[in-house]
Amino acid sequence: MTILNDVGKLVIDDKQLESYFASKDLSEHTKIKSPSNYGDEVLDYLRNDMEGGIPLPFFYSEDKFKIRMGETTIVSGYSGHGKTAWLSYVIGKILQEHKCLIASFEMLPKATLGRMMLQCHGLSPTDSAVFDFVKKLDGKLYLYDAEGETTTDKIKTVLYYAKEKLGVEIFVIDSLMKCGINEDDYNRQKKFVNELCVASRDTGIHIFLVAHSRKGLDENREPSKFDVLGSSNITNLADNCITVFRNKKKEAVMESQDQAKMEEAMNWYDCKVYINKQRHGNGYEGNFGLYFDKQTFTYSEKNNANQRLYQGNKKEFLKR
Repeated sequence: MTILNDVGKLVIDDKQLESYFASKDLSEHTKIKSPSNYGDEVLDYLRNDMEGGIPLPFFYSEDKFKIRMGETTIVSGYSGHGKTAWLSYVIGKILQEHKCLIASFEMLPKATLGRMMLQCHGLSPTDSAVFDFVKKLDGKLYLYDAEGETTTDKIKTVLYYAKEKLGVEIFVIDSLMKCGINEDDYNRQKKFVNELCVASRDTGIHIFLVAHSRKGLDENREPSKFDVLGSSNITNLADNCITVFRNKKKEAVMESQDQAKMEEAMNWYDCKVYINKQRHGNGYEGNFGLYFDKQTFTYSEKNNANQRLYQGNKKEFLKR
């Protein structure tokens, strides 16, 4: 378990967290209140929740989707289609203003930070740049370095601790299949996602939960929220659902060495992001395309990264 102490090192273990959580009074959210108690919150909803929130770091989606506090978002997609890379890029862009904790059970902390380093600063960083980068993240980014097998109870403990003791605003869980729940145990999946939604609402944290999509016969078919592996209640309970889809058809064409086909495919997006559900805000649902640089794991609405893949071609291509 990882938390900063007064000298900025990681020291707190699971036993301390379990003791903390055992003493926590969970009866607060069962209290019944009159509508007049919520006047200020209604004003906040009308002024901020409808139009407010943290925008994704892309021009197209700026007025279409916001990361709102107290909500849970499912980020889904086929295995290997960039869910984690895309979410890492988003988190890296908003860390200057918002505290985040990443609980990644599929990547080591060094890999999580290394990828984020590339996304923020590009290739071949110097030793001093690396140490400067991680030092500047102290107090802004926290990593849950799980000991042994992860459980849903441990994750919930970390969530409440991160909010109350660290002031974390955004909590990333990567991924659902690594949380100690069998993929065919639909009841436990439903229970856990519902508990996350309750915790998100009660604490004001925004939770990103990464979930895999089930693969069909054709990986080129663009998945929807209905393709999330496991219980349908995963997406039913969540406030938002986002799907990341990698354009492997383009990759195959670009590796074909067929100049005519490569020229045609140059303008195709490398990735599409689908906002498949948005319960609050303006309710927008739709998709937008992005270009991807494989070397730095960066996403862009401009086609600059792709032009490096097509050596020797000096023609300017317009974005589709």
